[in-house]
This record gives sequence, structure tokens and C-alpha cells, in this order.
Amino acid sequence: MTVAGGESPEEGIRRDAIRLLAIAQSGLAYCHDVFDRQRYEQVQQIGVSLLSRVADGGTDELSRLVCAETGYATPKVDVRGAVFDKQNRILLIRERSDGRWAMPGGWCDVLESPSEAVIREIREESGVVAEVVKVAAVLDRERQGNRPPLPFHVYKLFFVCREISSHAPSADETLDVRWFPVDAMPELSTTRVTAEQVRLAYAHHLDTGLPTTFD
Repeated sequence: MTVAGGESPEEGIRRDAIRLLAIAQSGLAYCHDVFDRQRYEQVQQIGVSLLSRVADGGTDELSRLVCAETGYATPKVDVRGAVFDKQNRILLIRERSDGRWAMPGGWCDVLESPSEAVIREIREESGVVAEVVKVAAVLDRERQGNRPPLPFHVYKLFFVCREISSHAPSADETLDVRWFPVDAMPELSTTRVTAEQVRLAYAHHLDTGLPTTFD
């Protein structure tokens, strides 16, 4: 069953829960009245309760994730590096969390630019030292089909990168590192990257003159 706009009831509940949690987080960041704080805390609890009905993880785990977020509620930023070799193969790393494959990447850290973040992630996860060629895409994860859904809003930035050198990656970061033809990819970790996103990055690699994709 879907509702207007093609959205399922479960997805509608999740989006409403995220809206409530954002209101509560921002309210808690700026309110000074003790009674207002209590009301925003109640809104936060309602948001967690709604989210627990449709999201992975129990109420306690979701509450831990939600309460860790403070200040004005704004989307998180995830960066992914699409590194290609001379044979036009893409660099993928095998994730420890699910045993599947993804472009190197992760959350941006504070006090680093997105390009610095993606270069760091590539180096840490794959051992490859790379440089950014271009921003291929700035995508809203909500619209991209990445699964499973997360309990917060995420923007995903995809960079086409070029390998400069390489060394052995940290054994703590990933299970494996390999180069794959884009038409023969392994099972992807779809919470991080989808096949469509890999193909989009590949198109930008082949034609660096393509305008950055926004969606």
C-alpha cells in the first residue's frame, strides 16, 4: 500500500518521526524555559517511539543515536571517493560491518573540508593516496534508494578521484580492497552506495566536463 506521491505508510511515519526529532533537537538547543525543555523532550520521545515502529534497531538504540545529536538539526554529510585506474576500474573496499563492497568514504569530520575528508577516507580505508578531480554529485540520501533508511537526514557528496600512490591499508578499517570493472561489480553495501551511484560517478569519470549532478 502506498499513499499520495508513491510514499508507503512506513516511509511516511519515518519521515514524520525525523521531522519531530529535528524540531525537538533544535528546540532543546535554543529554549531556556524549563517547561519548554520538558515539552521538547516529550516531542523527542514521541519521535523515537514512532521511528522504532518502522526503523531497524530497538527504542534504546534509537534513543542513544538521537540524543547524541545536539544543536540545530541539520543534515549529516557523507563523502564517497570514486577512484578509477587506467583500465577504468573503480576502487571498492569491503566493509567490515556487512561484508559488502562500497566506494571508500564516511562522515565528514569537523574542521576539514569535504575534499579533505574524502582523501582521508580513501587513504585510511584502501591505502590509496588520491587527489580530487571533480565533484560528481551532491545527492539527498532520502531520494536515492540507499537501504536501510537512517534515523537522520543525510547529504551524500561523490568525488571523482585520481590515484597518486598506494600502500597497505589498515587492517582495522576494511576486509579487502580491490579494483572492479563497473559492469562487473560485487554485492554492494547499499546503505553506503548503490549501483546507480557507481554508474553516475563512472559517467563523470569518462566525461569530466559533465556538470555536477544535484538531486
